[in-house]
Amino acid sequence: MLTLDSEVQYLKGIGPRRSRAFAKLGIKTLEDMVTFFPVQYQDRTNVISIKDICEQLQGCIFGRVGKNYERVFSQGLCLLDIEIFDDVSMLHARFFRKKNPYFNIDIFAALKKSFAIGAFVYIYGDVKIERGIKFIVVNDYEIVKNYNDKSLSFNKIIPVYSATEELNQKFIRNTVKNVLDTTGGLYPDMSNLIPDFKSIPKLKSSFAVQKIHYPDTLEEAENARRAFALQEFFVLESALSLSRNNVKKNPKIQRYKIRKTLLTAFKNNLKFEFTKDQRKAINEIFFDMQSIYPMNRMLMGDVGSGKTVVALSAVLFVVENRYQTMIIAPTEILAEQHYLTVSNILAGLDIKTVLATSSELKKKSEREKILAGFENGDIKIAIGTHSLIEERIKFKNLSLVVVDEQHRFGVMQKLAALGKAQSPDILMMTATPIPRSLAMTIYGEMDMTTIMQLPPGRIPVKTYSSNEQTAYKNAIAELKKGNQVYIVYPLIDESDKLALKSAVQESERLSQTWFKDFKVGLLHGKMKPSQKNDTMKKFKNKNLDVLISTTVIEVGIDVPDATIMIIQNAERFGLSALHQLRGRIGRSSKQSYLYLIGNLKSVNARRRFSIMISTNNGFKIAEEDLKLRGPGELIGTIQHGFPEFKAGDLIKDADIIEFTKNSAEKVIADDPNLSKDKNNILRKLIHKRFSDKIKLINVG
Repeated sequence: MLTLDSEVQYLKGIGPRRSRAFAKLGIKTLEDMVTFFPVQYQDRTNVISIKDICEQLQGCIFGRVGKNYERVFSQGLCLLDIEIFDDVSMLHARFFRKKNPYFNIDIFAALKKSFAIGAFVYIYGDVKIERGIKFIVVNDYEIVKNYNDKSLSFNKIIPVYSATEELNQKFIRNTVKNVLDTTGGLYPDMSNLIPDFKSIPKLKSSFAVQKIHYPDTLEEAENARRAFALQEFFVLESALSLSRNNVKKNPKIQRYKIRKTLLTAFKNNLKFEFTKDQRKAINEIFFDMQSIYPMNRMLMGDVGSGKTVVALSAVLFVVENRYQTMIIAPTEILAEQHYLTVSNILAGLDIKTVLATSSELKKKSEREKILAGFENGDIKIAIGTHSLIEERIKFKNLSLVVVDEQHRFGVMQKLAALGKAQSPDILMMTATPIPRSLAMTIYGEMDMTTIMQLPPGRIPVKTYSSNEQTAYKNAIAELKKGNQVYIVYPLIDESDKLALKSAVQESERLSQTWFKDFKVGLLHGKMKPSQKNDTMKKFKNKNLDVLISTTVIEVGIDVPDATIMIIQNAERFGLSALHQLRGRIGRSSKQSYLYLIGNLKSVNARRRFSIMISTNNGFKIAEEDLKLRGPGELIGTIQHGFPEFKAGDLIKDADIIEFTKNSAEKVIADDPNLSKDKNNILRKLIHKRFSDKIKLINVG
């Protein structure tokens, strides 16, 4: 007997070859098939008369078959036109085929047989007019014997699925329909657990599935999709709520008191006042840390919003309570940047801080001192890269783990970092702003703190779409004022495939032409860490005026005198990348400028440039990025292994996400172990969908 867990290959007419083709579409079981939802629909409910059908219209016609005409073009391309008459007019139904010159067969034989003169046919396709002749390029058709015969695939809404060369639309449609008829009614339902919400109809999941595939109207399809999404997000939010509860079952060992021995001195050392958002963030973090349960908080803030000093407040709170802390960064450059920042701010406070990167740990004498300092507790603040999570590194009383640019670390790396301590407090940081709906979903098990304000004195960067000559002239003017310039390229070396400027070749050219009177440096990802660090030090210390680079500078580089950035082939970058790059300038009270140089032929490129020019707000940019790129791609850049949604849409369904989060929390509060009979299906679904992820959920 077939169940939703049955494999596709056991369906009649599938077999191993077609099952492999379905696997390419992500379909391995009948449940996958049932939830393989259409990517769009063809509205075939309105059959249009031939005289009324217009060019550039996609639509349906019905008529009687007349004569056919065949033409052969160059390179074996063949065309078949078939006359279709209704009561008033005529047009041609057009088919294209490619003929193999080595086989003398009639490639249109089957079509000619189907389109017998006098038969009646429904046709769906694209209408065009050439030299006064109206024709329809056939997308789909159905032959009926008599004028009044009912159609199987017309006069209704038809689903359109993602397809492959091995699997065409008709075969996928038939297979999905067969599976729906046999097992669609078995789909687990939780509609009884979810309260009524807005205008979303309360549909059992099996009925919602049917109507997503075969709705009577497009409005019904959207209502069914939203009803299914409601249950889909509810399962996820319930899993996240369970995860949060599991954390609270394990009280932490360490206890903190606000002593103000270091915090007051730290605050006095700063040359600025905390912004309102920074104070709020610090209060939320301190409140969490004083709880008996481990903190699990995400600190999100736009580039330059001052996340580092907020995190440093938490670090000092730990240190003045005689515990150790670890700050992990994804690159040696960023780790060193943090080390220099922390060392400067904490100057005179007598707190032992070390930089532990692979470069530092290579030196035997230094390595032994560092490892001993971690183990005996002398070193209070460890700043480094993934080198800090190596097995040889052991801490005496590590209490706080801070992970910067957390989306650049894999889940297992984060787990290894947390394994250095017993129930540590966790503070994740990211300068990649994430829209609220996406953040609630991806980081739903974490408490969120967002810093929106920029520190006082920061001037928004002015952004322009420019040509090369204007950008370079303006760059030279800034260089003459004693400021510095970034020039960013998407590639390291020249490529035959892409006609893009490359960093290596352009650095040679520009240092001999436009910038021959200035010191030019080169930075890219293929350089050794020591070379990268050396180049960045030179640029930061003003031993270089112009830095030609790839996106290796996207995160963490802080050079206050860099006031110009020129991005070549900027159309090749996504919105988030452009915004992150822009964050490398405008880091002082000086006015800074970004020049985007690129090919604006595509609509998306023009849209990205327009957005960058119109706003510096990272959260608005993230919203637009989500619309342009889609949630799937954006999730991929933020967190690998995140569950895909079959019907849920992170843009359209932001209201559902918030609602299901609150609904799920109430269910888990009432039944923390989901042991009540009414929650059986929910418990099974969480186990089925998240058993391999639930232990990883708390590490973001």
